[in-house]
Amino acid sequence: TQLIDEIAFMMSTDGGRTWSTPIKINQTPGTEPLGDRQAFIPMVRVNDDGVVAVSYYDFRNNTDTDGIAGTDQFVVHCHASCGDPANWTPANEVRVTTAPFDLRELPNAGGFFPGDYVGFGTDGEDFLPFFTQSTPTDPANQFFSRVSVGP
Repeated sequence: TQLIDEIAFMMSTDGGRTWSTPIKINQTPGTEPLGDRQAFIPMVRVNDDGVVAVSYYDFRNNTDTDGIAGTDQFVVHCHASCGDPANWTPANEVRVTTAPFDLRELPNAGGFFPGDYVGFGTDGEDFLPFFTQSTPTDPANQFFSRVSVGP
């Protein structure tokens, strides 16, 4: 059995004494080839309205047959009852990258490395992912996006 990296969410409502059951929240389709179902480098933020969002990279748009070239970044969010997997849906996911990029072109620091200069913020309402994406002219280009999630 091959293990798949996925993004799990769990929460505590009593200051950390007890925790909810972990649930999968990345929206990588289960119909993708096993190697392309991986999701990694999660970052979590909560906006002023209490919306929880998580950014992550995955390989669902990989079309390369010899590796993990096709990589994208996504943001998925939950408005309420975030311990319920039904509230983390594909409808609440936004693709942040405009096209897949080749993860193998990122700097190699003991593995393909998107860098220390990534982050995930909020301006109160919107979520603000700051991420690395390789391009033909720069293996570690930095990008910024704004993700509006509504009330």
